[in-house]
Amino acid sequence: MNPPSATKPADLPEVTIRCREHGPLVVELPVDTQGAPTVTLRVNDHHGDAFPLPTEKRAVALCRCGQSGCRPFCDGTHREHQFRADETATAPSETTS
Repeated sequence: MNPPSATKPADLPEVTIRCREHGPLVVELPVDTQGAPTVTLRVNDHHGDAFPLPTEKRAVALCRCGQSGCRPFCDGTHREHQFRADETATAPSETTS
């Protein structure tokens, strides 16, 4: 399997998944000039059934702490449970021949 490319074709919209420090995974959707999402997001359960999502939002927060009352979505419960997660991305290591 090839590693992901550092660049992407300019004509493809980009979805970003951001790890919030001590919080959820935030899925950020690309938007058009009016602020409407330019891609469709679908979150499925283990049966393949889709969870209802707000269509007007450009971001969805997914629970990482496991304590949310509306999993798989974040409801802020991580603060009450003092959830801690502060992963950071590391630069790809250079390989030598």
